[in-house]
Amino acid sequence: MCEGRENFKVAVRVRPRLPNEVPSGFLQCVEADLVHNTVVANKPILKKASSRIGIDDFGEFVRPEPSQTQSFTYDVVLGKDSSQQDVFLRCASDIVKSVINGYNGSIIASGQTSSGKTYTIAGTKEEPGIIPRAAQIIFSQIGSYSNPAGQYLVRTSYLQIYNEKISDLLEPSRENLKIREDGCGGVFVETLSEHVVRDAEEIMALIKRGTRLRATNVTRMNKESSRSHAVFTIIIEHGKDDGHGGMAVTIGKLRLVDLAGSERLDVDAESKLQEETKNINVSLHNFTKVVTALTTPGVKYIPYRDSKLTRILQDCLGGNCKTTMIATIAPTSECYIETINTLKFAKRAKNIRNIAQVNEDMSEKALISSYQSEIKRLKLQLQERSSGTDIDYIKLLQERQEEQREKEEVKTKLEMQQKLADEAQAEKTKLISRIRELEDKFFRGGSKAVMDTEEFKEAILKEQQRVKQETASQYQRKFAELEKEKERASWRFTNLRHHCSWADSKTHCTVSYIITVHL
Repeated sequence: MCEGRENFKVAVRVRPRLPNEVPSGFLQCVEADLVHNTVVANKPILKKASSRIGIDDFGEFVRPEPSQTQSFTYDVVLGKDSSQQDVFLRCASDIVKSVINGYNGSIIASGQTSSGKTYTIAGTKEEPGIIPRAAQIIFSQIGSYSNPAGQYLVRTSYLQIYNEKISDLLEPSRENLKIREDGCGGVFVETLSEHVVRDAEEIMALIKRGTRLRATNVTRMNKESSRSHAVFTIIIEHGKDDGHGGMAVTIGKLRLVDLAGSERLDVDAESKLQEETKNINVSLHNFTKVVTALTTPGVKYIPYRDSKLTRILQDCLGGNCKTTMIATIAPTSECYIETINTLKFAKRAKNIRNIAQVNEDMSEKALISSYQSEIKRLKLQLQERSSGTDIDYIKLLQERQEEQREKEEVKTKLEMQQKLADEAQAEKTKLISRIRELEDKFFRGGSKAVMDTEEFKEAILKEQQRVKQETASQYQRKFAELEKEKERASWRFTNLRHHCSWADSKTHCTVSYIITVHL
């Protein structure tokens, strides 16, 4: 196999006839050979029946001659009876697993409106598509790894391109987003939100939330036609000990793309729908131009910048990525023109070459590295606070003789010390909570989340007990010292009072003694 050929594969999925297509009299013009991965398209012939007075001319499709058939071969062909599980295993499973290991991967669904793209990518609750199955594989695979030193961080984003404008489907207020270069030959969408997820259910919740905001409209072919390109991205960071006291990080990125459907412009449609169709067709035309340039010998300039879609998918088309394009087609004669165009486009795309490599040494871009640095900083801060010197007692100044008042002052200072100790304890608790919050975002291969491990729980319990015992001990020690100092001060005051009387018995000296106690 040619270099890079195995990194770009093309599959064709033929959907079954819809219930409303059966009574319409349209013939099936496509046959799928799953054994040889071949699709045969039969061109329908429009034969007019005899005209009769008072009745308009009408036509019917008839079976074509063998000379009017075209045959196409692909990497994978899926027929009307192919299940969602078949599609995932043959088109997506290997790519998803490679993303866990640090590769870039993409699954792109393209084809005519109402040909099954969204059903293939997202599916339904009863028949889940590629996204929910990929989510299940990712988290089950991470949980099955036996290396406890490895940590995983999974985050997602969800965007749509509607009328050549990018919007964040998970943060509706973020619209008309810009594409920027990252300085390393790649691109990113500025201010696009990313969400850390811990299981497949969280991914599906985000998908459900974002899909509700996706632009749809009623068209001639589909009652709920997607009028935007949607790109759902799953980023998997894997960090492990590099053997030198640092962390080696790989970043795998999985893009799941549901393209808007191509459709002929309906001149009778409302202006908004016409504008949507025009922008979709222009965007898909630019997508085709990129594929054509990539597969034409001698062409050096690839027009990625001609549309936002091709700019975002630059790595997926001829770059560092393992890509599978799934072309979905309708089987009926009514859709023959769009079907044959899709088959020809998919045949050309087979010649795209991608060079996929593991994304290693990406620590500067990895969010997991940022979290680890923050955890280390917080742990150091916690250690310094735990082993730091006790706060000195504030000096008590008194000029009285009554012991009761002295006791009141001591009580006041102890309450102040209690407040300071409570604040110190609260700060420690806050630091521990922040560490737990950050570490809770990580997964360890073959284990639960860090905060769920018995070792972490035991460590937190020991720290709480140590702080409690240390604080109680400090209070007892300081209070005992204050009691002793009070006794000494009382003794000195009594002694001075006996020795500071004047010769004249009528004259007595009142002595004020300043006691300074360091807190």
